Amino acid sequence: MTSLSEALVRHERWWPESFDDREIEAVIWPVIATSLSRGDFACYLVHRLLKARHLDEARARYDSLNGAENPEPLHYFQAIENIRSMAEQGHAGAMFHMGKVHALGIAVRQDMFEAARWYQLAVDHGDMRAHCNLGWMHQSGMGVPEDKVEAFRLLSVGASQGVLSAKAAVGMMLFAGEGCCADADKALQMLTEAFEAGYLNAGNCIADAYLMGQYLPQDVELGHAWLGRVAERGDARSMAILGHYLMTGSHGKTDVTHGIASLYDAINHGYTPAYTWLGALYEKGQGVERDLGRAQAWYERGAAAGDEGAALALTRLQQEVLSAPTSVH
Repeated sequence: MTSLSEALVRHERWWPESFDDREIEAVIWPVIATSLSRGDFACYLVHRLLKARHLDEARARYDSLNGAENPEPLHYFQAIENIRSMAEQGHAGAMFHMGKVHALGIAVRQDMFEAARWYQLAVDHGDMRAHCNLGWMHQSGMGVPEDKVEAFRLLSVGASQGVLSAKAAVGMMLFAGEGCCADADKALQMLTEAFEAGYLNAGNCIADAYLMGQYLPQDVELGHAWLGRVAERGDARSMAILGHYLMTGSHGKTDVTHGIASLYDAINHGYTPAYTWLGALYEKGQGVERDLGRAQAWYERGAAAGDEGAALALTRLQQEVLSAPTSVH
């Protein structure tokens, strides 16, 4: 999956509740309901239809078919043909989903050019989600020519219709003057509105702008305050970032007690990279006394929690300890 398609997945988690894919689901589920292919249910789950009625059943079927002889989709191709038929009859939502299955490679070969073609048709028929996804494609130049002006236009339409991730994207484009005239005040307003409405990453963008002094006058206190606001709303990654900043003093403030507590909070909220970060702090002696035993213990806990970075760090540390020369007395 390309970096852009990963970005589309991330953004699509923030579609407004007003979007409803049950009409699309109605032409998919009957095709796969009795399938013995785990791949069909994997496709359904990756497709992430909004307000879908069969999610629990699909998850149960996916789990029950673990180890089955048919890991690849057998029937989802027909489901996509059903969606195609709707699209060819002028259904804007079906056009959007044809773009989506090609962008993500759901039971078809991933093809960003074909995805862009379908998204453009959906845009022409007024589909709001297609405006956003095609806007991100124009912003990155994948599947379509890079066109920041067109990206700004399309994303602005999405932002005006309550798509918070699009609103945040427009805010960042206004900061940078990307496809538009730079306007820091308007950018800050849009990012703040997106954050207050629930799109927490907009708060991280504001924090970065203050801490780096790139788009706003550098203000360490405001930057940390914004990062703290995002963490207080339950964003585990921001908890870890704030903790690391405070432990290392890398962004203008040092508060070891608050920093280590924030990293613990991140772990308790399921952000497994925080194990690795804590291990590295003990390994390097940043903010805490250097202690390779504690570093190893944090790496071990992270590896047990499934963090790949912790597992790699643990292996590296163990190899370094084993290869270190011993003192001769």
